[in-house]
Amino acid sequence: MTIFVTEKTVNGILRALYYSFTEKIIPDDVTDGSNYQPELGARFIKITADGKADETNAARVADALVKYGGASVLTSIKVCLLSCKNNVMLLAFNFAYKTLSARKNVCKNLSDPVVSEFVFTERKVLAERHLMTGFLRFKESENGVIYARYSPDNDVTQLLAQHFLQRFSGLPFIIHDVKRGVIAVSDGFRLKFDRTDLAANFRESENETEFEKLWKKYYKEVNVKERKNEKQQRGYMPLRYRKFMPETYED
Repeated sequence: MTIFVTEKTVNGILRALYYSFTEKIIPDDVTDGSNYQPELGARFIKITADGKADETNAARVADALVKYGGASVLTSIKVCLLSCKNNVMLLAFNFAYKTLSARKNVCKNLSDPVVSEFVFTERKVLAERHLMTGFLRFKESENGVIYARYSPDNDVTQLLAQHFLQRFSGLPFIIHDVKRGVIAVSDGFRLKFDRTDLAANFRESENETEFEKLWKKYYKEVNVKERKNEKQQRGYMPLRYRKFMPETYED
């Protein structure tokens, strides 16, 4: 069993692809090495960035992928890598390898399990990002910065932060993925991403209590007791997201 170890980024996948084609080795798995339990006797091949030569080789693979897979193929790989699936790096590698081997865009070949799993994984990440644009709840702090905690299934903070940077237009905000310790910080014009294990030192503004009361009132008013349908409600608003939504959790 051969395992490629590289960074969990598009460039990491590109370098792994270059090594695979030049050395004629197809890995059984691709990982970044974190929380990985290999089989006994597995052969590890570490693929790391090593100067301009590696950058040039990765760029050549990227150009080939765009040529055969289309202009959006690199973005698709980047989105797929944000998935919570354990085998996501292998998914991205196999899809890209198939694209290069076929020398054509294979995205519509959903009868191929490699392609279908990649495409559906990408769609799930984008679907959760879309959900969180409506489910994320910001609280106003004493200094005017708004802060939101959440715990998504997938690592969608980068995608989500870009959306709110445009939506808020100049308003400073922080998005905190407490599950992964990932934070996105914006001054209203730029974004910075970091990791932290610390809890936020957050002090609500005087208006925040009133905002939460309005959310609760809205949630209560739009519900019709005579037509209550909890199954449908859970479908539209999954339970796992509700602990960060003040209108839904119980006091």
